[in-house]
Amino acid sequence: MTEAAIAENLKLLTSYYKSVAEVCRRLDINRQQFNKYLNGSSMPSRHTLQRICNFFGVEDYELLLPPDEFRELVSLKPRRGSLEAVSNVPLTEHVDSVFAASRSDAERYAGYYFAYRYSYSDTNMLQKSLVSFWQEDDRMLSKRMERFHEPDSDESGPFLCKYLGYLLFLHDRLYVIEYDTLKREEISQTVLYPGNRNRVTWLSGLNLGVSTRDDRRIGCGRVLYQYLGREINLKRAVNHLGKFHANSDEVPQKVSDTICKPDSEIWSGMMFALPL
Repeated sequence: MTEAAIAENLKLLTSYYKSVAEVCRRLDINRQQFNKYLNGSSMPSRHTLQRICNFFGVEDYELLLPPDEFRELVSLKPRRGSLEAVSNVPLTEHVDSVFAASRSDAERYAGYYFAYRYSYSDTNMLQKSLVSFWQEDDRMLSKRMERFHEPDSDESGPFLCKYLGYLLFLHDRLYVIEYDTLKREEISQTVLYPGNRNRVTWLSGLNLGVSTRDDRRIGCGRVLYQYLGREINLKRAVNHLGKFHANSDEVPQKVSDTICKPDSEIWSGMMFALPL
């Protein structure tokens, strides 16, 4: 079943490109070998599977899902939102030097985090997303995943948002710049205070982004990153993502005490820009 599921799911992902040959060329994988993955006669090695997942912008456990469930998960057509597309963007020498200088200080923040902030589309709900930072070549890369249900939507399944980008450490501040890889409708920026203790636990900062609703409101809100570790159970972590009330068991007390909406008219947890 595993080989058959991967084969069907790979066929779906490959169909979004001009040809199998293009996918093989960009992945630098032998076409004859890749055809074996597509017909289910061979399984990719763990290393190759990770390369394939990074290229298509999916997680390895997602590729193992039953084809019907996988098709629903990727319901939006991928648009070159792969890790390779991010890491191969041409940069000037000046910007390259910024990445190189930033990397050594940013490396200690590698790992997985739960990120909490108020939702720009449902302002009384906290958005809980999963963030990972890791090193590749001379850069620290970032990936963020949001998975949630919209209460007034006709869709039966969850909405999925994925962001890829960079992590920079400049003059005692962390900067995360990401873009939406599925719809390609948003660039998000987060600025964080680095942890001042010997080990990373919580990071506090501000996030600037756009609402997923039709009004496309520009929002800025406080955000907390909860460090989970460098190795986690991804499937279990994804199951904890969503939108929650402040008193939910999915919201740590520290988040409630720090960024949750108090019973007053003045609240600094979030603000929206007004169109002119």
